[in-house]
Amino acid sequence: MDADAILEPERETRVLDRTEVLVVGGGPAGLAAAIAAARQGAQVDLIERYGYVGGMATGGLVLMLDRMGNDEGEQVVRGIAQELVDRLDQMGAVTYPPKEVWGSSDLEDVNRWRHIGAVGPKSRRVRYSPTVDPEYLKIAGARMLEEAGVRCLFHAWACSALVREGVVEGVVLESKTGRLAVLAEVTVDCTGDGDVFASAGADFERQDPPLALVFRLGGVDIERANRYVNESPEEFDALVRELGKAGGTGGGVGGLNAIYYRTVRDGIVWCNNSVPTGDALDIEELTKTEHERRETALVTLKFFRQNLPGFEEAFLVDTAPQLGARGSRRLVGEHTLTREEWMGERQFDDVVAMCSPRTEGEPLISIPYRCL
Repeated sequence: MDADAILEPERETRVLDRTEVLVVGGGPAGLAAAIAAARQGAQVDLIERYGYVGGMATGGLVLMLDRMGNDEGEQVVRGIAQELVDRLDQMGAVTYPPKEVWGSSDLEDVNRWRHIGAVGPKSRRVRYSPTVDPEYLKIAGARMLEEAGVRCLFHAWACSALVREGVVEGVVLESKTGRLAVLAEVTVDCTGDGDVFASAGADFERQDPPLALVFRLGGVDIERANRYVNESPEEFDALVRELGKAGGTGGGVGGLNAIYYRTVRDGIVWCNNSVPTGDALDIEELTKTEHERRETALVTLKFFRQNLPGFEEAFLVDTAPQLGARGSRRLVGEHTLTREEWMGERQFDDVVAMCSPRTEGEPLISIPYRCL
């Protein structure tokens, strides 16, 4: 046997299900894809490696649904995302600026809503960016899947695509039940890392953007902390620089600097905790980042307790069970959206998604189906 590789013996794999649409990954994209397909009358299976849906918004503790609105005060993202927000509203599990202040640059409005990330960092205008409770989002998402008639297969990891004559016909998955196959007429890759399309041999590009391990702190006097940040911006920026030098989690220095964000719950904040770049496909690097970022969380907590008003009694609530990545593999689709097309506001006949730009004055981003 070669020390660097092995030849696995041929085996027979049981077919767990045959379905019309198979969605792999239960993050925001997979959740929406599965619900939408089922509502159109398709038989849908959803495979998810964890025991819940929501992806980075739940397991990653990235609690802000960023830029559902733009800096001009218009709502851009609606559909199933808004349905989820509406359900969370009924459950008392979401917070967001009221519609009458969307687009506002009034200092009082900005200072109030910047602390949930609902203010453009350059425009300094309030925008519609809800902050959610991750546990309730898990429940709301599961209810919507059940109501739509989606068959959920949790605690299952899709490990390879089943391809015949260039067509994906399903996936092989690993689980506590064992190695299984699910066959499908259409397979939708919502893994976030393109695990299915890469396994199927599709062309893709690589990215290595920041990796992050979000953590939450409790016992915070949030009103006192926010008042200090709002009233002493230069002193706060200096603190952020000192925190970075001390090995804590950093943030960009500027008038809207944020190293913590308010949550739906009193006394609890969440902190982005990232490294500038990382390989989300390398298990050794992922392991190293997990360990380092947890240590960083403790350094940050100690610094906050000693230096940031309102954090004197703070404590670590949790670190995210899922390490966050902003990209890894990116599919080379039938069309690649260019900056010239975006800035020129080119119209496409097959637009399937709209996104707010990061900077005020830039046009909305329209994404054609062919990009996917």
